[in-house]
Amino acid sequence: MTTAGQGSMPTVLDLLFGPDADAAGTLAGEILSPGGDQDLGRALARLPEMTREAAVREASAAAAGLLKVDLIGVLVRGWREHRDIVSAARRTLAAPASTELVSMSTHEVTLEQHPFVRVLVDSQRVATLELGLSIVFDVDALLLLISGGRLVAVRSGRCDVTATLAVQGTDLLVRQAHLELPGVIPLGRGTRLLPVGEYPARADLPGEWMASEVAKDAPPVPWWQGTRSAAASDRQV
Repeated sequence: MTTAGQGSMPTVLDLLFGPDADAAGTLAGEILSPGGDQDLGRALARLPEMTREAAVREASAAAAGLLKVDLIGVLVRGWREHRDIVSAARRTLAAPASTELVSMSTHEVTLEQHPFVRVLVDSQRVATLELGLSIVFDVDALLLLISGGRLVAVRSGRCDVTATLAVQGTDLLVRQAHLELPGVIPLGRGTRLLPVGEYPARADLPGEWMASEVAKDAPPVPWWQGTRSAAASDRQV
């Protein structure tokens, strides 16, 4: 079992590598290993050894940065597409001080991304590190409290999340974890479920939860447990 630091939000990077692991070092070791990606290795083979290692190290650090995807943010964005949740948000926004409980059956929220990192040496592109990221949430027994067009509480709910990381088209890591949703979503004053233009321009209606509220409300308990098995943003270095 691994815990997220108090006040922090779980990310894909935490799930795949652990919150204290050297993700960039792991990726670099995979690329440089004899069994690593051979196309990328061939592209870098003509470089001097020191330059090659530096390029892989920097590309891996950039790739690790692209994996700092907020897991809870992905889940909430998926809920914003659900008809029952959106309808309840609009009704409670139109009727101030009203609240609604929305019960949802088993459902999935998914995310697919294909970020890449260009490796440049003396301003010339010598290689491209291509990643594939898949996140699947299997959600069950969900009960949400909605008020003022915002998600203000998660009364019950649990989900299993599976994250898969591919490098150059080959799966590198697959990680599964279990989340008890009432314990891991810090809501503060609530999070917006509708486009920002639908809300009145009032100071007490922030567009999203505040960072200070995340720190205040984040649970000091483990946010996931599970086991790892081996198996779109652009950025250039």
